[in-house]
Order: sequence, then structure tokens, then C-alpha cells
Amino acid sequence: MHDYELVQDWVAFATVAGAAAASLTGLLFVAVSIRIDVIAPSPELRNRAAQTLLLFGTVVVISIVLAIPSQADGPLGAELVAVGVMAGAGMLALDHRARSGADGSGAETIGHVLDVIAPNSVTSVLVLVSGALIAAGVHAGLYVLVVPIIAALVGGVASAWLLLTRTGA
Repeated sequence: MHDYELVQDWVAFATVAGAAAASLTGLLFVAVSIRIDVIAPSPELRNRAAQTLLLFGTVVVISIVLAIPSQADGPLGAELVAVGVMAGAGMLALDHRARSGADGSGAETIGHVLDVIAPNSVTSVLVLVSGALIAAGVHAGLYVLVVPIIAALVGGVASAWLLLTRTGA
């Protein structure tokens, strides 16, 4: 079996993960719009919401990369490493902005909870590790990719829920 044939076995997984992430992105926009009066004035909550959006966006991009037809391990691995690096850099920048935007209004409490439950670094690091393994020809890297995708989806849902239910009165 050629490398690209093994990757093609993952297209159904990519389709399901990408569709779930895209749908959950819609949920996030609804949650933020419902609580816009609390989230908009808070730099911390805005940046935490952006981190959640980045989690879902990362899953969508991974799904697109996995669904590219006839792709060999080397290019797929390199693409996943790039996604992991970009997601990690984005998460770090948003985290820095969220921490520097804490204004003492009580939003930092919910911000801290979002920071704890959102698997930002786990997602970025494991996507990067998965990409490196795949690029090296280790097919188990595809299985490693399952963990950050599930973590991003579950953590993103929890973040959207908290933004909806725990922000303000």
C-alpha cells in the first residue's frame, strides 16, 4: 500500500471532523452574539473567544489537508507541522493579549476557566508531533492526530458553553 492510499483511508474521519468543527464555529458565533454585551468590552473574553475560534479553525484546516487526494506522507507531514506551528503561534499571541487585557472586572475568572479547559497547547503540540511523525514515515502519526482533534472539539464546545452561560448576569 502506498503512503497516499493509507492517508486516503482517513478521508471519512477528516470529513466528520471538519463538518463538526465548521458547525461548532457557528455555535461559537451564536454564543458570542448572545453575550456580546459582556464579551465585546472585555479584551480578555474577546481573545479567549478568538482562541476557541482558532481551535475550531485548526480542525477545519487539518481536515482539508487530510482530504487532499493522492498526497504522500512527506507533504502531509510538512503541512501538519506548519498547521501546528501557526496554531501554536496564534494561541500564544491570543493568550498574551488576553492576559494583558485582564481589567479586574471579574472577566478574568471566566477567562481563567477558559484558559484551563481549552486545550490550546495540547492541540498545537500534538498536531506538530503528528506532522513530524508522518513526515518521517511513521504511520502512527495519523493516530496521534486524533487526540488534538478531539481535544480541540471538546475544549471548544466547553469554551463556547462557558462564554454563553458564565459571562455576566
